[in-house]
Amino acid sequence: MGIGGAWPIRRVDQAIGWRPGHHGFARCGHCRQKVGLATAAGWELASVSMKWVRSPCHRVPVPLSWMDYQALYRKHRPQRFDEVIGQDHVTMTLTREIIEGKIAHAYLFAGPRGTGKTTSARLLAKALNCEAPGADGEPDNVCESCIAIAGGHSLDVIELDAASHNKVEDIREIRMNVSTVAAAGGARRVYILDEAHMLSRAAGNALLKTLEEPPAHVVFVLATTEPYKMLDTVRSRSQRFDFHRVPAEILIDYLGDIARREDFAFQPEALSMIASHSDGSVRDALSLLEQVAALGSGSVEADAVARALGLADREAFGTLAAAISEQDAPAALTLIAALASQGADLRRFVSEALGFFRGVFLAQYAPNLDEIVDEPLETLDEWRRQAGALAPADVLRSIDQLAEALSDLRQGREERLVVELTVLRLTRPETVVDPAALDARVARLETSVKMLAARSAAPKAVPTPRQASPPSRGEERGQASGEPFVSKHDATGAASVDDGKAIGSAPTLPALDDTSEPPPQSRSTANLLTDLDLDTFEGVWPALVARIRDEAGPRRHAWLKEASPIEVDAGAVTLEVPQHLPFHLEQLRADHDLNAMVRDIAGSLLGGSIDVVFREAATSEPPAGAEPGRAPNKEDLAGPGEADDDDPAALVVEALGGEIVSE
Repeated sequence: MGIGGAWPIRRVDQAIGWRPGHHGFARCGHCRQKVGLATAAGWELASVSMKWVRSPCHRVPVPLSWMDYQALYRKHRPQRFDEVIGQDHVTMTLTREIIEGKIAHAYLFAGPRGTGKTTSARLLAKALNCEAPGADGEPDNVCESCIAIAGGHSLDVIELDAASHNKVEDIREIRMNVSTVAAAGGARRVYILDEAHMLSRAAGNALLKTLEEPPAHVVFVLATTEPYKMLDTVRSRSQRFDFHRVPAEILIDYLGDIARREDFAFQPEALSMIASHSDGSVRDALSLLEQVAALGSGSVEADAVARALGLADREAFGTLAAAISEQDAPAALTLIAALASQGADLRRFVSEALGFFRGVFLAQYAPNLDEIVDEPLETLDEWRRQAGALAPADVLRSIDQLAEALSDLRQGREERLVVELTVLRLTRPETVVDPAALDARVARLETSVKMLAARSAAPKAVPTPRQASPPSRGEERGQASGEPFVSKHDATGAASVDDGKAIGSAPTLPALDDTSEPPPQSRSTANLLTDLDLDTFEGVWPALVARIRDEAGPRRHAWLKEASPIEVDAGAVTLEVPQHLPFHLEQLRADHDLNAMVRDIAGSLLGGSIDVVFREAATSEPPAGAEPGRAPNKEDLAGPGEADDDDPAALVVEALGGEIVSE
């Protein structure tokens, strides 16, 4: 009945349809192995419904309906070291040790799930017990030992789950069994202890002596996903190999190969999505591939992957980023409503959005983005594009808010409400009172001010002559500089950002380059006061400084009031700043808006245009020959009603736009 021959199928019991108690099975008289025997009708229909399979000592026809289905990750489990993907640093070392005969007594395989730890342990056991190993250290997969190990019924390979064998009594049983010899002469007895971090402290200590000095024919392989939980004494007695997550590109190629073997029609984008969401785990990727193929009746498409995982479209993240950039709350809420109606998993959407903004953050600060992350090229291009459109403050605030939302969702709170509140905070920073939101609002207002400064670089109108009744401050500034002017009495939200007053909402304006210096203010020389003298200018200096406080704010006023007019030459006024105030001098020279404001106000008070130059005083004392008391007192610069004894609380309220709710 039976004939000798090689066994081409990995699992004997599954290949011949062995199931306990199944009708039509008998035991082989030679090897005592259960085999399926066909009935007379089965023999007659062998060409139609039977399939010839081989065992080590016999060949029998088995009905196709008896063949048990195997999951893809089991069906395509590697049977050679060179079939393990993404772990070359491990497989090359193990094969070299096998070739040279330098086998360690204990190994520790650590790494994420689905990266080949248990598979590599079985391959090591096969290579050590193979009757005719190859010159490259690979098992032949045809000898009885290799077939038995592949079938899971070898007496020389003992696989234990530490989660259920974590007591001292279980370790004591292992210590008793290691002293027994292997089933075959010269073979190695290999103990594979999976999830080794689940061993209790007492069990780990009980294993130490055996692990350190086992019998010569015993090899221990400890596999774990959390090596940091294991005892240091156990780790130090083992040769450790760290398994890495499989890179996306390698995993995509492997999935394509498996899909072609299984005759699946697939889209490359779908395989990319599967590889991305498997997080480097081959087992997770194959399980998802199998699920999507069943959903698509043998076709693997991107839409099917999205439905199976409850994913949002990739365009959804770009839509959310645009809504945050434009502060478009209705668009963001509409996006969440659309995702909910499509049945998308909002918790997964928040998690993926967090990863999306992390990528944008990395793209803003890391030029070598492709060396930092393992993502497809189109994903990196999208991150770079969004990095140029979003402000860094908005990106960091989005990461913080989404991380907080993900934490709330894990606590079981209402998903849609949490997500809607999160996107509302992201698109409307004024609804959140925290430093990050305030920083984002200030950044937007600074952008607005830069835009206004750029507009002020246009040619200015010639100032009108002095009138008997001076115009209002807003009109004076508009006539002199041509800049758009908003009084603090009209809208506190449009006041100067430097004063800390602009905390209200501001219109969104195009962002300018922060590194470019503001263009120099254009100066009109058509009505330059060449006959202006120092006495005349000092007469209007107190009023000018008081006007600066009203229109430019207390910070700029503090800089300017330290300066003193010292010289007037052909319409150019020289203002000196004491030597001990270098910061004030630097700010006065760099603030082009303040310089333009001083020129405009002085022009309106004097009836013509002037130029202003700031310089450092030669000495802290008045120059030789200068008349004492020539410069006005600093107390007089504030003007009437503007003394320095202002209420500090009132200044804070004015600067931050708040109100006092209780004394």
